[in-house]
Amino acid sequence: MNAFEIILTPEAQADVKLLDPVMQTRILNRLEWMGENAAILRHQSLRGSEWRSCFKYRIGDYRIIYQVDRAAQKLVVLKVGHRRDVYE
Repeated sequence: MNAFEIILTPEAQADVKLLDPVMQTRILNRLEWMGENAAILRHQSLRGSEWRSCFKYRIGDYRIIYQVDRAAQKLVVLKVGHRRDVYE
């Protein structure tokens, strides 16, 4: 099974840098795991016009908002943040 490439947008990179070091490590480890398991992962889609083609992944109170490009085998991470802020 081929791993998906993880691509963080500039906004997602900035989001991760704002987190405390423990949460940064936790999220980056989970992103690596998601890339390795993207083909079998059940991607949870978001609702609403702005997020129509996006998915979310929950890590405690934090969320990873991403898109899946199955043809290119890529996960594009759009945003990372606390659940109260990430959907804005």
